[in-house]
Amino acid sequence: MDTDTNDNVELSSIGKKDTYTTEEKKYIMDKLDEERRIHQKAEEDLNTKTKNYTEDEKQLVLQKLNEKRLTIQKRDEIKKSRTYKKQTYKFGSKEFYKFKQMEREYYIEIAEVEKLSSRAAIIPLYYRTFEELNKKEVLIKTEIYSEKIFISYNPIRVYFKGYSLEDERK
Repeated sequence: MDTDTNDNVELSSIGKKDTYTTEEKKYIMDKLDEERRIHQKAEEDLNTKTKNYTEDEKQLVLQKLNEKRLTIQKRDEIKKSRTYKKQTYKFGSKEFYKFKQMEREYYIEIAEVEKLSSRAAIIPLYYRTFEELNKKEVLIKTEIYSEKIFISYNPIRVYFKGYSLEDERK
């Protein structure tokens, strides 16, 4: 106990001085070093804490990651298959895909197909009259599980019907 009171007395008297003896300097450096080590050890303990997982937990995490990877891979494959080996048409400076089995020959810009998602969006479809290209605004979306593109002609009375793009001619 006497050492604690001597340390406190010394410490309070040391803080008021401008010059220090070699013993006081050593004492100050030892105290600062001790505080630094305590903080350093606490930081290392925080940084190196890792949870140990059991084999079952590891397998469960790996299984979930694998399922997620497979779903993303399947989505990408379906997205690519929508436009793989499809007939392209060029009108002016723009390139289009043509829908098959529609009431009229409708075309969609290739750039617009890239933007399609499962969320419905209003996108223009183009159709040809005698010498010009007209456009019609329709509601379009895709589904994750399908290669078809779903179109609703009326954005107010929504009824989606699936269409696919025209295949490349051989």
